[in-house]
Amino acid sequence: MVAWTTSAGLERRDGGRWGADALAAAGSDRGGADALAAGRTHSEVPDGCARRSTSSAPACRSRVRLVDRRWLVLSAVSIGTFMATLDGSIVNIALPSIGRAFGVDLATVEWVVVAYLLVIGSLLLPFGRLGEVVSFRNVYLAGFVVFTTASVLCGAAPGIGALIGFRALQGVGAAMLMAMGPAIVARTFGPGERGRALGLNAISVSIGLTLGPALGGLLTELATWRAIFLVNVPIGLVAIAWAARVLPADRPGRRESFDVPGAALASAGLLALLLALNQGGAGGWTSSATIGLLLLAAGLGIAFLVVERRTAAPMMDLRLFGVRAFSAGLASVLVAFAGLFTATFLLPFLLQEGSGFSPLEAGLLITPIPITAALVAPFSGTLSDRIGPRLPASLGIALLSAGLLSLTTLPPTFAPVELAWRLALIGAGQGLFMSPNSSAVLGAVPRPRLGTASGMAAETRVVGQALGIVVSAAVVAARLPVHLAELGAVGDEQALSEAFVAATHDAFVVAALICSVGIATSLVRGGGREQAVREPVLDPG
Repeated sequence: MVAWTTSAGLERRDGGRWGADALAAAGSDRGGADALAAGRTHSEVPDGCARRSTSSAPACRSRVRLVDRRWLVLSAVSIGTFMATLDGSIVNIALPSIGRAFGVDLATVEWVVVAYLLVIGSLLLPFGRLGEVVSFRNVYLAGFVVFTTASVLCGAAPGIGALIGFRALQGVGAAMLMAMGPAIVARTFGPGERGRALGLNAISVSIGLTLGPALGGLLTELATWRAIFLVNVPIGLVAIAWAARVLPADRPGRRESFDVPGAALASAGLLALLLALNQGGAGGWTSSATIGLLLLAAGLGIAFLVVERRTAAPMMDLRLFGVRAFSAGLASVLVAFAGLFTATFLLPFLLQEGSGFSPLEAGLLITPIPITAALVAPFSGTLSDRIGPRLPASLGIALLSAGLLSLTTLPPTFAPVELAWRLALIGAGQGLFMSPNSSAVLGAVPRPRLGTASGMAAETRVVGQALGIVVSAAVVAARLPVHLAELGAVGDEQALSEAFVAATHDAFVVAALICSVGIATSLVRGGGREQAVREPVLDPG
């Protein structure tokens, strides 16, 4: 038998270790990879399977059982991904009903959504680091418990204030799930299959985004708005039991500790930044509230960097940004999601205000984006496992940019198929980009820093989404008066609609230009299928 260990691996309670770098040390032996996924050491894998021999049927059956367990782990992660994504998309359509039930205006009821997103955005990074300290499994299971409990409380909320508070609590659970999910996948699957696994997990994201509006409308119409929260409860209970059964026990290194001051500064700074972006888009960038929040975010960010440089066990290892594949991957995520959310934010307005579609029709017309992304993501992940992430991810951002530009050629009156192929192009770009890029980011860091990398990647996505919404709204607001003046018919309803369409097209052009920056950042990441394993990047100590 062959036995090995790795200094970068995570120790487990039975003395075994995790780590794809260990796979490289073992000569990329698939038996070792399967053992890692199942929570066993390489020496526990039967020799017949470790050497790819068919001489021992019992040994090969044992290997099949080990392979199967990896996909069970992925299923538990996919359920959490689906729940967090679904709850981010299912609530919007019920906001009018919630407002009427509690007798509040839109400015108040929108905080049911905003509070959820702000809490997620401010806690992803701290929870990523917490998983490295107390174990990925424990944080992930805690996320399920918090999320499910908060769903019950949301469904029973007596007033709008309580509902907003419980949604914030639900955001805490969602942040745990979102920060830990990719880290668990990256720890479970070696570099030869990580992209494929992340691509399959991306299907859960697309299903959640696609199903959310339709399911929310159905539950609100047939039952009550409270049902959109209570539907999470049976799913959550099953998910808790399933995850507790299939997720292997893990334990971080003995020297790991949680940086409380760093976590507090990071959470407060991110919250101030996201609030500033929200306030700037709603109340103007020159308002005292927006400027104050931006200054507060900058001050907290500087204080965070000072604390992290002086802490023996920082919450965020700043040396990670010296790894080209990691920093380039995060930059690519930022601009890709800024471009993507320009489309998803403006399209409902374009279809309803510019083309006269109903909310339900507009929602159905936008579904080609998540559907196409779900179809492409598994194949792009498998492709990146074979040829490396550089080309698939770069091509994905290029397709996303081309899809945004194609929207500017959409005629005022169009057939559904004319919109569908343009949105399919955007969805294909998203699906082609996400899995390879995520695999590259998570594969570029030492195994004990997977939680930090996963939290940073999720945090960057959230900031990119916020930037996309803010930039697109600012462009439309700036260009709308210009186009109205060009039409020379201020106050005319038809002219206002035409000017809005033209201003929206300008925003799509800006988003495409932003995405083109992502092509460059993706290309400079470097290539190579085994890059993450063969190139030692940091001393995790």
